[in-house]
Amino acid sequence: HLKRPCKFACPVNAITYNEYGISVIDDSKCIRCGKCIHSCPFGAIGSKTFMVDVINALKSDKKVYVIAAPATEGQFGANITMGSWKKAMQEVGFNGFIEAGLGGDMTAASEAAEWVEAYKAGEKKVTSCCPGFVNMVRLHFPEMADKISTTISPMCAVSRMIKAQDPEAITVFIGPCLAKKSEVVDQQIEGNADYALNYNEILAIMKAKDVELEPAENTYQDSTIFGKFYGNSGGVTDSVLEYMKETEQNEDIKVCKANGAAECKKALMFLQRGRLPEDFIEGMACEGGCVGGPSRNEEIIKARKVRETMIKSADDRKITDNLKRYDMDSFSMHR
Repeated sequence: HLKRPCKFACPVNAITYNEYGISVIDDSKCIRCGKCIHSCPFGAIGSKTFMVDVINALKSDKKVYVIAAPATEGQFGANITMGSWKKAMQEVGFNGFIEAGLGGDMTAASEAAEWVEAYKAGEKKVTSCCPGFVNMVRLHFPEMADKISTTISPMCAVSRMIKAQDPEAITVFIGPCLAKKSEVVDQQIEGNADYALNYNEILAIMKAKDVELEPAENTYQDSTIFGKFYGNSGGVTDSVLEYMKETEQNEDIKVCKANGAAECKKALMFLQRGRLPEDFIEGMACEGGCVGGPSRNEEIIKARKVRETMIKSADDRKITDNLKRYDMDSFSMHR
């Protein structure tokens, strides 16, 4: 394992070694999760970067917006809040900053409708917000691709909302997820974010502009606490069930919360063989959810502890009330 950490880090056996001992990645199997990149002791594996594209966008006359992953809270300490990020992004030159957690609220409403419809029809579905999980379904269980929810991801939801107001706007996602880059490039969903950056990439841009994250009050909030918890494994399920509760859709739905690629693969195999006891699968390719993303800035346990404290101080607005603030009829929530 020590000699070949990249291979053994891959959850879907997409990495092999040729006769010269050089690692080879099979694109037909790779789910773009990024675990191999951060397991390689030599930095020999990399991912596509949009840094130059984002810099050029900032230099253009178009408006450029940042969409920050819910997992961002807790990654940089208890005093670095979403307010800290909003201020820093304005100093870099972005025209706006929005929590992707707001998209989580939007996704919860759309998923709830899909889940209820499927449940009544006796059909089973899998979530669509984690691109690593979606890639796993499409590449390793292609016969079940039609079971992927048609609801777009929170990132895409916020991007579509922005573009509904300004079709020329450029949207940039930042977070600990590398698979988001594949969602932007490979899945080519209309209205999706134009670019995706990990934390190291956005921090490099900030450094070039002499901008630093500074402590700020934890008062800036776009999403409910349920949207914020989309960054945790099980957060999608809790959010969807909360929306169903708020809208009095009292179906007795059971969900398999697959935490990490191994559990995702196991759940999909049960579904494939008709042996899944639950009605739906929430799939998170990274253990712990997005907070465990390969490009995280902090260890999972520490980040979760800090973010849970931060989220507790957020207001307890309902998902239904939060969505009333936005024109949900101006864009589609489906692929």
